[in-house]
Amino acid sequence: MTNPIHQRQQTYLLPSHPSYKVLDRFSILPDEQADELLDSSGYIPFWPLLQYLLIQCIQEPNSTAGPHLDPAVIPHVTDFQTLTFLLDTITLTIRGTTHPARIHGSDKDDDYRLLREAIDSRFRTGEHFSREVWPRLVRVALEMPDLFPSHDIPCLGSPFRKRAVNGAEEDTISLSRRQAACLVVHQFLRTLRAPAWKDEEEGLHEFGLWYSGAGQRQESAARAYLAALMAYFEEVVCREEEEEGWVVEYTLRTVDEDQVQGLLEGEAIRLADVEVEIVERFDTSPASLGVPGGAAVVAANKVIGFGQSATQEEVHVGSTPEACPAVLFTPPLEDDQVLIVRGAQGMVNITGARRDIQVEALTVPDGGVSSWRTRTMLFMDALELDMADPAEGLPDLLPGNLDRELRKAYTTFSSGHLREIRTGLWGCGAFCGDPGVKMLVLWLAASLARTKPVVVCDGSEREFAEEFLSVVGTATAVLHDAAALWQLLGQMPRLLVRGETLPWIAAQLEGCC
Repeated sequence: MTNPIHQRQQTYLLPSHPSYKVLDRFSILPDEQADELLDSSGYIPFWPLLQYLLIQCIQEPNSTAGPHLDPAVIPHVTDFQTLTFLLDTITLTIRGTTHPARIHGSDKDDDYRLLREAIDSRFRTGEHFSREVWPRLVRVALEMPDLFPSHDIPCLGSPFRKRAVNGAEEDTISLSRRQAACLVVHQFLRTLRAPAWKDEEEGLHEFGLWYSGAGQRQESAARAYLAALMAYFEEVVCREEEEEGWVVEYTLRTVDEDQVQGLLEGEAIRLADVEVEIVERFDTSPASLGVPGGAAVVAANKVIGFGQSATQEEVHVGSTPEACPAVLFTPPLEDDQVLIVRGAQGMVNITGARRDIQVEALTVPDGGVSSWRTRTMLFMDALELDMADPAEGLPDLLPGNLDRELRKAYTTFSSGHLREIRTGLWGCGAFCGDPGVKMLVLWLAASLARTKPVVVCDGSEREFAEEFLSVVGTATAVLHDAAALWQLLGQMPRLLVRGETLPWIAAQLEGCC
């Protein structure tokens, strides 16, 4: 299915692209250089201006070197005020506003407060950040033209880039860790413009939405994501060596609906083994993410990404800076598409859910840090059923909805040879899906894909977990194959209400005994 927005934006322009232009509002460049770059509309390419700014910020105060000073020289010490001045200058130059890092009318003490506290918490003092970390961030940022010679990134989903993989069509962007780090640093610097499918003012494509102490939907969430970012800067970006062969891949995957139908109508497929795990609190520890060798479902929105709250998607992306660049080149997911991110290293363990989250140190996964290379994040969006008319019946069972969710889940679960795929109650929170229907669909998809699902519930979901596990046990004993489960799902009365579906299934299974 073609995405109309993607038709309009085939590539995402990077700040180093010659056509990425701005007004030099503050006359930052020397007059002679600015005059050479000025076009007929009074605009100049942004990259020479950014180079000039960044090099000045790491240049020794008494240096006589010009603006093209080699960034490998020992940098002078700056402070947090200098950093915020630079960030303000960048965003004012590009957008004409510093929002949301500074909120108009709020207490000035709140401006950049959460960013300042995150730096102080991780690096003990701003001086350590300025002396040891900041210069390396600048160097990585300035490497953009060398790391991305075309000065752009293709948007996922181009028909000219798709390739056939195991019965699916896939389009993959593969970045070295250095390339991913460069994009993350630019998201931190706020040099990036929003892609066509995101609102520039909302700022959901870069990290300024976490910086201010004012205007936060959930301050604990912003603190958690900044803690992950600072950990990433210190533990990944500041490392001098890069582990050979470690790449971060972003894949848009599509499976034709005929393939799913063919599996249901073809040779009998046994129902997969299911594990139900009840945890005291959700977390983002390696084992909970399926690392190593497994994967975790990320209950995504159509427009994937991070934000200011603690939805499961926001937690998984916000705790993983290397997943964040995906927002720049992943258009809204269509009904037949999922996004798969491989090789992105988690940086902090965020425990709990929604308003009750905490940040803890992250344990090293089995097999060591390099096991993160095998991490697989499965972004799939459920149907948004919260606005459906209840008079029409249970929204999950409306015509086409079961087919859509099965195809979406199969596209996800068939994406690789995975030890297990871990999932929460996908689509059952803000989107108001029925947990019984959704988990049976995921079980069916896992069966068709011949992989093992692990359904993870916290203590508040214990009753459902036990009921679901009971139905799984009976269905495995009674039903002949996956197609029989699909047939049973299709027979569910539309007038059932949320929470009545598993008892109905259980009753039908009893009648088969």
